[in-house]
Amino acid sequence: MEQMKDVRAMVRTECVQDLIQALKGADVARFYVSHVHAFGAGVDPEDFRLSMDEGGTYTEKARVEFLCRAERLDELVSLIREWSCTGHRGDGVVIVSDVTDVVNVRTGEHDRFALL
Repeated sequence: MEQMKDVRAMVRTECVQDLIQALKGADVARFYVSHVHAFGAGVDPEDFRLSMDEGGTYTEKARVEFLCRAERLDELVSLIREWSCTGHRGDGVVIVSDVTDVVNVRTGEHDRFALL
């Protein structure tokens, strides 16, 4: 299996639209976007909300997730930083993990072919 990486970026919600367009332009085969709440060090001190249900202050974030070939990792992390960095605390983080296998549910294909 060719080496693949799982990339998860927690970014400001106002950056998501431009980031998604940049990922499309970089030929990322598929990606997922979800709404998340950042707590702790991820909270923007100038833009936060208080949640009684969740027990503290939080900032609205978006989680953008995708898989990529290992050789594209640096390029795509740089792209995330380029389109998500405002220079303020709370811009987010990028988490990278190794992938041991990818299987397409419909076709049973593995590796990068599973992403097509």
